[in-house]
Amino acid sequence: MDVFEAMKRRRMHRAFTGEMVDHDAIDRLIWAAARAPMGGKQLVRRFVVVTNPALVKTIREVTPSLLANAPVIILICTDIRAAEETMGTQGRDILSLTDAGAAAENIALAAVALGIGVCFFRSSNEEALKVVLELPSTVRPDLLVAVGHPVSKPPHTHRAPKPVTFRDVYGQPWEKDG
Repeated sequence: MDVFEAMKRRRMHRAFTGEMVDHDAIDRLIWAAARAPMGGKQLVRRFVVVTNPALVKTIREVTPSLLANAPVIILICTDIRAAEETMGTQGRDILSLTDAGAAAENIALAAVALGIGVCFFRSSNEEALKVVLELPSTVRPDLLVAVGHPVSKPPHTHRAPKPVTFRDVYGQPWEKDG
């Protein structure tokens, strides 16, 4: 399957079966995430894979935006001290968040190829999440990726709206034959 086919099939899931995702599939998702672009080619991104059902439940409790019932959560986070030391405040505050998004998208595309589903979340309660996962003070939780086997008939999801796209300058409409 080419990348465009994977992108057509990629969708976020919030309803999962209770079946655990096998270790090999999780390894492959992390492999894909690790190959995402990194600002300044600096390795400041970290992953925490949570498979313990009690911890997954606790993360759900401290992260109200986590609506998915997935059995696995991959936390993409940044060592903010290393990011600032190697790339400055722009690396710490901007590039590392872009990197987290790129890693999450690589996970989503790899999940399609593996026949599993994902959904992205941002914690609205970073401090509680840091306590639950025993993150050092120098590590910022960036994105949570819920991972699991999607139910066979997922609830209706909204289609992506048509993107607002301009040609050359803001406000000049992008036209197919422009």
